[in-house]
Amino acid sequence: MKLILNNFERSTGFQQALRELIRGADTLSVAVSYLQVGGWEMFHKQVERLSLPRMRIVCTDQLGITHPEAVKRALNKQVRVRNFARGITYHPKVFLAHDANGRATRFLLGSANLSASAFSDSVEVGVLGEEARPVRTLDRWFDNLFNRHSVDFTSGLLAEMDQKWREQAAQRAKNRLRRLRDIGVKPDVAPPEPEDIDTLDDVLATIRLPIGLLNIDYGGNNVRNIDHLRRLLSTPRERLDQKQKSELKLLGFAFPYGELTALGREAAASRTNMDVARLWCRWLKRTPNAELEKIHPRLLVAKRVFPQFWRLRPEVRNHFLDNVQNRDERRTLQTIELLCNANALVQELSLDDMRTLSGLLNSDRVPDYIKKEVEEYFDNKGQRSWDRDDRREIPLAWREA
Repeated sequence: MKLILNNFERSTGFQQALRELIRGADTLSVAVSYLQVGGWEMFHKQVERLSLPRMRIVCTDQLGITHPEAVKRALNKQVRVRNFARGITYHPKVFLAHDANGRATRFLLGSANLSASAFSDSVEVGVLGEEARPVRTLDRWFDNLFNRHSVDFTSGLLAEMDQKWREQAAQRAKNRLRRLRDIGVKPDVAPPEPEDIDTLDDVLATIRLPIGLLNIDYGGNNVRNIDHLRRLLSTPRERLDQKQKSELKLLGFAFPYGELTALGREAAASRTNMDVARLWCRWLKRTPNAELEKIHPRLLVAKRVFPQFWRLRPEVRNHFLDNVQNRDERRTLQTIELLCNANALVQELSLDDMRTLSGLLNSDRVPDYIKKEVEEYFDNKGQRSWDRDDRREIPLAWREA
């Protein structure tokens, strides 16, 4: 047997142990307490070349820690994921490799669940072995667990699990963020802690892509604000280039051949940016999704992001609307905008929570599966047009519409 000591001097960590476990394997059987999105994504990168339809995972929804989104992602890869079904505490961490004939060949036991922190920075311990007797015993144990003491994840079970997870995850995130504030830690300068990684995993796991903004920047690289839109609408059609015509079309203001739509004509006659914002938001709300998707799929992104803003806590919304052009608050405002792309968990976060989260959102802590998109937001789209009032006018117009 080989000792696995995660995050201890130069010892083999759990990611390396997993690579050794699957060497020459056809598939795996996995029994873990908790399955989280960051852990699943890290695990999937390691095992994606194995036979996923033959892979078995048993986890639990006890304590609301297993993320239903992680279960869905595994099921979508045809992995056979089941939920522990007995009324006693379920806490194993067993990884069992099988060859192409289904014979168990090697095992990894330890303290690591399928979480981002367990396979990166948290202190974990385990053993990797291939001794015949424990392999056979673990194989029988897992077969019994999978076949007799677990059940399939139905849509109803996943819905119940989602509600439980949301309540518990929100409380975990708030507690962790509060602790950081209480001990005076500045998240943007402190070394990353495993709890930070898991907190961000809880918060970021349900972000829907592509990331949407709280303004009108959904057409392309030119029409980033209402001021520019109004200039294009007042420009004679023959003086617009093809790109400008295309962007007006993608926002619903023009037909493919360049003539203005009814929305475009009304907007061209409007006197203020707020009038244009009201017209556009009203049009978004009233136009069927299928029609919007034909015009430009990103219009559906706007349609899901704007209402999420109004589900945030009033102190968060008001701070955003009152400080749109305040450079000193930019990082917090960007964090609020980014999290309008996440699920209901963020609706429970306070303004102080948002401020603390803004310090955690750097590349050392953001989970790998969403890191590229978060970095792209802060480096590109999230930097645009904060010198305009669009991010106040569009949300207000959406509410009025």
